[in-house]
Amino acid sequence: MRNDVTIDQLDVGHPARPTAAAALSASAAGAAAFTLFAYLTTQVRSVRAGSPWQGDPYDAVVTFTMFFVPLLSALGAVRVLLCRRDRPLPRYRVEQVLRAALVCTLLVAATLATDWAAVAARADRASWDGGTPWLIASLLPLTGMTAGSLLLHLRAIRRLPKPVRGADDAADGAGGDWLDDLAPLANLLAGPRSRAGRALAALIGRGTVLGFVRRRFAPLAAAAALTAGLLVATGLASGEGWPGVLLFTVEAAVFAGGTFAFVMICNSVLRFAASPPASGTRRAARTATTAGALTLPVSLALRDTAWQLLGLGDQVESIGQWAAFALACALLTGALTFGVAAIGSRE
Repeated sequence: MRNDVTIDQLDVGHPARPTAAAALSASAAGAAAFTLFAYLTTQVRSVRAGSPWQGDPYDAVVTFTMFFVPLLSALGAVRVLLCRRDRPLPRYRVEQVLRAALVCTLLVAATLATDWAAVAARADRASWDGGTPWLIASLLPLTGMTAGSLLLHLRAIRRLPKPVRGADDAADGAGGDWLDDLAPLANLLAGPRSRAGRALAALIGRGTVLGFVRRRFAPLAAAAALTAGLLVATGLASGEGWPGVLLFTVEAAVFAGGTFAFVMICNSVLRFAASPPASGTRRAARTATTAGALTLPVSLALRDTAWQLLGLGDQVESIGQWAAFALACALLTGALTFGVAAIGSRE
């Protein structure tokens, strides 16, 4: 079958299926290797001591990607359970799973690029020890795996057939979203003889719960991000000692902001929940909130550089100064983004 034929499913034997499977396998292997690498180089003190990327802005990148890569990879792996070799596959499901795997690979690539930048800049050179050359050498196989995975993804995307005309009204994945697969997943995981599984699948299939999630995706994402931020800040406090109310609040806010921005950006790219049409003002407000939230972790990573550019000194000297600076940057970014988005929606 030619890959320029417009179809809404991939039949058994379609040439795009083995290519997609290879890309997904490579992404999963790369995500597992990266997660192990990130954990060892950030959580094991004897290894971290000689790491060139142990300080900001380099450490801020891996702080987030070491959480998001395995999480997104696990979500994709669960959805892959619905992709059976002996059955036709909806095109939108294949494309969305491939996109999720590609996002994982790009996050790994961004982290590796940051680590290589730290090596090139000879960051924290005074702390380098006998283990540092081995750390740097360990970047090579990870970089090779990531490059190979990106090439496989490019090949898989090229082989995917075009969607049926009119089925792709969001221009980002025809036919459905991730929530549409919850009911069949409940049936599959619970088993055909499970009454509880059938009842859960029937409840999900009614559409009331899923409709609520689609309509309220942004506030639900904010609540989940805040919970994640509090859990991370609590984990840091239990491991390193109580840092004080202000620092605890800042740590929770930074991780919550980064998580919310990541979820919202991923939803626009991966189509977790297909939101109903919204007014231009609401879309602008959602975009502005996402941009402002993203500014929090970015300002953490670049705090000293920004402080110097503003002529306020060599580095931020207190957590209070950084908190005020980060809040001001987030509000300013959000306001500017809202203005630009609002003007764009009117045009």
